[in-house]
Parts: sequence; C-alpha cells; structure tokens
Amino acid sequence: MAQNTTLTLTANTWTQVTDGNVTAIRVVNEGIEPIWLQATVGAIAPTSTAGAVSLGAGQVLAADLTLGQLWPGVAGANRVYALSPRASKVSVSHA
Repeated sequence: MAQNTTLTLTANTWTQVTDGNVTAIRVVNEGIEPIWLQATVGAIAPTSTAGAVSLGAGQVLAADLTLGQLWPGVAGANRVYALSPRASKVSVSHA
C-alpha cells in the first residue's frame, strides 16, 4: 500500500516504516540524531545494525534506487525498518 507520511520512531526500537511490501522508498531524517535504516524480507524486525544504512539529521535516502540496489545483500528485500537513539521523526514516501 502506498504511503506519504511522517512517522515518529520510538527510541532504541526498530520501527517498520513501510506499509507493506515495497520496491523503492524515500526517507528523510527529520530528527537531530542519525538514524539507521535496514531492509528486510517480510515484517521481521532486524536484530542489529549490521548492514544498515546510517542517515544523518536532514539527510535523504532517495527513491530513485530500488531496495535491491540499496541493500544488494538482502535478497528479496521488501520492507524497511528504522532505528533511532531517541524519539525522532522521519518522512517516508513509497508506492
């Protein structure tokens, strides 16, 4: 299901930022701390930041790359989770 929204991340908890399976995503870190983004296969939260992408405050992860291009080591990636050291907002858009 497509979404274009702003989500609040809970501190130190992997939060799914996709609303179902996706192939591409745009994420903007609206917080003041860096966050981690990790792709998974299905609605299974990551257990570590190994292989995750760090996104600094105000940085954008662009939607012109597929999840397979951003996380080539995660075969069949279709969901994205975010982790923040404190409650933080992220802008998310995907189809």
